[in-house]
Amino acid sequence: MGKTRFARIIGMKARPGKGEEFLGTFRQVVAPTAVELKGIRRLYLLRSVGNPDEFVAFSLWDDENAAESYARSGTNKKYAKKLAAVQKGRESVRKFQVELHVVGKGAREEME
Repeated sequence: MGKTRFARIIGMKARPGKGEEFLGTFRQVVAPTAVELKGIRRLYLLRSVGNPDEFVAFSLWDDENAAESYARSGTNKKYAKKLAAVQKGRESVRKFQVELHVVGKGAREEME
């Protein structure tokens, strides 16, 4: 069997009323360079429907080693430093092995 994909789910909160600023910083600082990270497959930033200052970053990786290398990297520290001005408290990190990944018909049609 091939390598096991790995996922990180990071819960973050913006300072009260700073959700838009947090989103802008994430878009300007994290998103443009995240696609270049070794081993990253996907990155999503999700925003809570009920709380505009609450976010979840979902990242999908080739494997656990790639994700953990990033977590220890200077890039991760750079992102954290830039977000600190608009982030409330520390983020929470959860780690998962990916057991199943399916792609919906709409996404497959976009690829064609």
